[in-house]
Amino acid sequence: MTDLDMGLTQLHLVDRHGQDLATTMQDAVRDAYQWAVAEFPNVDQATVAGLAEDLGKAMAAHPGTIECPRRYAFKALKGNIFGWFRKHPGKEIAVGVGPELEQWAGLDRKAQPAMERAVLFEQLRTKLNERDREILMLLLQDITSPRDVAAALGIKYDAAAKAIQRAKERIAAILSGRPHTDMAAKPPQLCKSAN
Repeated sequence: MTDLDMGLTQLHLVDRHGQDLATTMQDAVRDAYQWAVAEFPNVDQATVAGLAEDLGKAMAAHPGTIECPRRYAFKALKGNIFGWFRKHPGKEIAVGVGPELEQWAGLDRKAQPAMERAVLFEQLRTKLNERDREILMLLLQDITSPRDVAAALGIKYDAAAKAIQRAKERIAAILSGRPHTDMAAKPPQLCKSAN
């Protein structure tokens, strides 16, 4: 037995005095109920059943005035459901967004820039020469002063400052998409001429 069949058996279609409805009205209300349950799956079946039973009572109160019980039942039940929606507006509960999702994933607001930075440095690392890669790795570890870079690479302060400047220029060139003058295609100079 499906949920829909169970819902149909739960309908108690009687008039205001507790007498069973006429067969044509019962069939009309059951068909409308079946349609409503399928059409509005997010509405509780008990709510739809209550609306359908109230509709049956209303139809029984005016037996001679309803020419087409089936059409009347469909339209009236649809109108009753829309009325129920107006009286009971949905309450949106945001779950799994923002801080809740970050907490679940174990992230905080500082993690995204750090991840983006790591991805950017990884992409840059593949396009730079050895010295620039070394400087990039130091920059990634927040070693940015020429004194610290000089100590890490074992070079003089002035050479470290110039190497940082050139590395930054090459990184800027890669990010902007234009070739840097040092990176432009040049034929290799294997030996110097005597001239």
